[in-house]
Amino acid sequence: MTDEDESDLLAELRRPRPYPAVSVTLPTHRHRPENQQDHIRLRNLLGEAEKRLADDPKVSREQATAVVRQLTEAVDELDPEHFLEGLVLFAAADEARTYLVGAEVPERIVIGDSYLTRNLVAASARQIPYLALILSTGEVRLWHGVGYELHELDHEEAGFPVVSSGAERDGAPTRNGDHAAEQDFRNMLAEADRKLTPLLQEAALPVVLVGLRQHIATFRELSRHGAVLATDLEVGGLLQTTPAELVEQLAPARTALAAADAEEALKALDAARSGRRYSAGVQDCWQTAREGRIGHLVVEETFRVTARPEEVEGAPRASLALTDPGAEGAEDDIVDSLVELVLEADGDVTFVPEGALGEAEGIAAALRY
Repeated sequence: MTDEDESDLLAELRRPRPYPAVSVTLPTHRHRPENQQDHIRLRNLLGEAEKRLADDPKVSREQATAVVRQLTEAVDELDPEHFLEGLVLFAAADEARTYLVGAEVPERIVIGDSYLTRNLVAASARQIPYLALILSTGEVRLWHGVGYELHELDHEEAGFPVVSSGAERDGAPTRNGDHAAEQDFRNMLAEADRKLTPLLQEAALPVVLVGLRQHIATFRELSRHGAVLATDLEVGGLLQTTPAELVEQLAPARTALAAADAEEALKALDAARSGRRYSAGVQDCWQTAREGRIGHLVVEETFRVTARPEEVEGAPRASLALTDPGAEGAEDDIVDSLVELVLEADGDVTFVPEGALGEAEGIAAALRY
């Protein structure tokens, strides 16, 4: 999915819907026996949603029946063997949508007049595109990854794999061994580095180097693209690995890329604070988001606020009335709406671990002006 497609999807999901629009999120697991238990927990969550709809005075019996039917049919189509780290399920009287995401989500049920999209936004933010170079003695392969999606780039797409011009070697070349083999190896790595140039000019993606330590060290020595060589994964024997196996092997690299992305977001906040283009706390961020001033919003993953938007009498800016869950007119999580405001104004959103924002109280922003 392209960035444009994803943006269109999120915009469509965020549009208002007739009450009740139900959002269900559940942390899930990839493997047995945990994923089988996930399906049981999902059924229990479905029962809780059905009870909440039945008890809601704003929901008619016909509406509740229609929404529960959509939820049940959607759950019936799910296969636990395909679960990832999280499940997001949306349902209204006339539709249901399910999304398996490669990021953990909380266990929640939210009923409102729009879907709760923040978990999809957070998961999308973690899906950092990257290139993975698989280094070996006689061959270099290149893969393109976005989160848990991975495919190998071939000769037509990128000129890979790059193969050594020398005979097959039984072991890694060293400076104390076969000098011809060593030069073949270095030439191969240099050629792989050259073939990266047009790809990186098109999109400066982070590059993960995968291979034995000496292979990685030699490539770093030769490469002209040191600025994008993001992280190393010291493991060999992955040339014939399947995409599914390689995705699992690359998990530490993806974690490192996400941590680096969060660090960059925090640096952007520091720069904004120094330049007096900084907002912190849900009230200030809500006001600046309403004004379209937020260029980059940073939110702690567990931060939630129940509130009701209110206009300040006699003033053009908006404020929030913080309330308890279930209060009349309140949004269960106003942060979701805040994220939507930022995205609609072409701002960026990054979710960071709990506690990363310190005194900013869970949410902060770098302003455009």
